[in-house]
Amino acid sequence: MEPDGILVKVYQGEIHSDRLARDLEQVPQTSADRVKLGLPFPGTLHLGAFQRNDFTYGVAFFQRGYLGAASESFKQVIASHPDDAEAHYNLGTLYLRRKNLVAARESLERTVQLKPNHTEAWNNLGMLAAEEGHIDEAVQNFNRCLELRPNYVIGLLNLGNLLRREKQFARSEEALSRALALEPENPEVNYGLGMLYAEQDEISKAERRFERALKLRPDYADALNNFGVLLVREKRFASAKEKFLDCIQSNPDFDQAYFNLARLYVLLHKKDEARTVLENLLRRKPEHAMAQQALKMLE
Repeated sequence: MEPDGILVKVYQGEIHSDRLARDLEQVPQTSADRVKLGLPFPGTLHLGAFQRNDFTYGVAFFQRGYLGAASESFKQVIASHPDDAEAHYNLGTLYLRRKNLVAARESLERTVQLKPNHTEAWNNLGMLAAEEGHIDEAVQNFNRCLELRPNYVIGLLNLGNLLRREKQFARSEEALSRALALEPENPEVNYGLGMLYAEQDEISKAERRFERALKLRPDYADALNNFGVLLVREKRFASAKEKFLDCIQSNPDFDQAYFNLARLYVLLHKKDEARTVLENLLRRKPEHAMAQQALKMLE
C-alpha cells in the first residue's frame, strides 16, 4: 500500500514470503517504474502517458469486496474532479454499505445536487432514510426514483418491502406486483411478495411465492428460513425442519435458521436435539451471546 492509502497489489489465496518480500522491494514510485512493471516487455511510448484511472480502480475494488481501497480510489477522483457525480454516488453507496449513514447522506445528497435525475442515488437515499427510521422521507425518495424510472425494479422492490414493514399492505402489493410483472424470474421480488402474503395469512399465495423464489435461488437463506417459519405456524413441522436444515447446510453462518430449528425442537419436546443445534452454531461462532444464552436456558 502506498503512503496515501492506495493499494499497490492485492493477493488472493496462499502468499509466499519470498514473493511478498520481492514485491515490497519493487513498489513503483514513478510513472516509469509503473510502466516497467505493467508491460510485458520494454519499449518506448510515443504518444500520451500511462495514467492510473482511479474511478475504474474504485469500481473494480468495490465489485471484489475491497471496500476500503474502493473508498480511497473514489476520494482521489473527487479530489481532482469535485463535481464528478458518479464518484460521489459510488462513495455514498460504499458508506451506506458500511453503515456510515452520516457520510453516506452527505455523498448521496451531493450526487443529486450535481445530477438531479440520478435514479440510483434517489433509491439509495430512500434506503438511507429507511435505515434511519425516517419513513416518510424514504417513501418520498423511492417515489422520486420511480418518477425518473417507473420500471426500475430495485426501486419498486425497496418501496414495496418498506411499505410491507409499515403494514401498508395494499400499497406494498401494488409496488411488488409491478416489479413481478417486469421481472417474474426475480427471486427477491418473489420472496418479497411471499413475505407480504405471509403477514396477511394468505398462506397458499405465500407458499407459491416462497417456492418460486427458491426454485430461482435454491440457497436463498431468508426464503428458506421464513418459509420454515410459515410452515411451523401451519404445524407442518417435518417440512419446516427440512427448510431450516437446508438453510443451515447452504448458509452455515446464517444464525436465524439455527435458532428457529432449536425452537422447533423445543416445541416438539426434543431438548437434546435443540441443544445440539445451538452447540453447532457456537462451534462456528463461539462468541455468539444469544446462542450462549439460549443454550443455558435449555439446561
